[in-house]
Amino acid sequence: MDSHQALFMPSRLGETTSIKIVSVPTKDGKGGLPATILVLNQYTGSVEAVLNAADLTAVRTAAGSGLATRYYADPNAKNLVVFGAGAQGRSHVDMMIAARPTINRIAIWNRGDERRNKLINELRDSYPNREIVSANEDLENEVRQADIICTCTNATSPVLFGKWLKSGVHLNCVGSYTKDMHEVDAETIKKAELIVVDSIDACSLEAGELIKSSQPQDWLEIGQVATSKMNVEQSRNKITLFKSVGISVQDSAISGLMVKLAKENKEGTIVPF
Repeated sequence: MDSHQALFMPSRLGETTSIKIVSVPTKDGKGGLPATILVLNQYTGSVEAVLNAADLTAVRTAAGSGLATRYYADPNAKNLVVFGAGAQGRSHVDMMIAARPTINRIAIWNRGDERRNKLINELRDSYPNREIVSANEDLENEVRQADIICTCTNATSPVLFGKWLKSGVHLNCVGSYTKDMHEVDAETIKKAELIVVDSIDACSLEAGELIKSSQPQDWLEIGQVATSKMNVEQSRNKITLFKSVGISVQDSAISGLMVKLAKENKEGTIVPF
């Protein structure tokens, strides 16, 4: 397609087999990422469900960041900075508040004013007792105060710089997914005292910032952390970074859950096939 690159991502987790189809814009990208998940019946192999994956992708990605945040962010985190005002940015705000309810100031950075202001107004409605501000006017100062930072952009050159980071800050970097994309600079990667990834294999191929400035042998997988008895608390006074490029098994996890809930609650539309 001239305007989109189509990606096909099959996976299986437990009893769920799914395939996600994503169209990545090759031009302006203002329409977001159209995405659909097909869930297959494990007995017949036929398509059991068709799900709109745009919001599900944002939620499952933010859920990975939420898990890393629970492990490594300051338990009393107050200040959150989010780069990007799209679906991922919104989902990350919600997930960070769920992981660290102590957050009381949220600063949003986005290149375009319209989308940034729209998200700020939505967040003020959703979280009236928290301070929601634009980070564009004084980004460096906002970052220097941040306890948690989430980068959710498709930037090809850095928008976050390591010289701004304070000790003990936790970063979730989820926007870049190719070797040529860099949301953060080399100093950010080098200052990170612990790097955790969703998949070492995937990040070795797709995480531009990590490939340029670090080595896979120095990374931990979030799955290793979750299934081991590692003492995560000793890393909470360090600069920690979680990098996610997205792995298809996350799509099977969330789509399987959604199909289960839809059946239990008798929701959705049944189409004869």
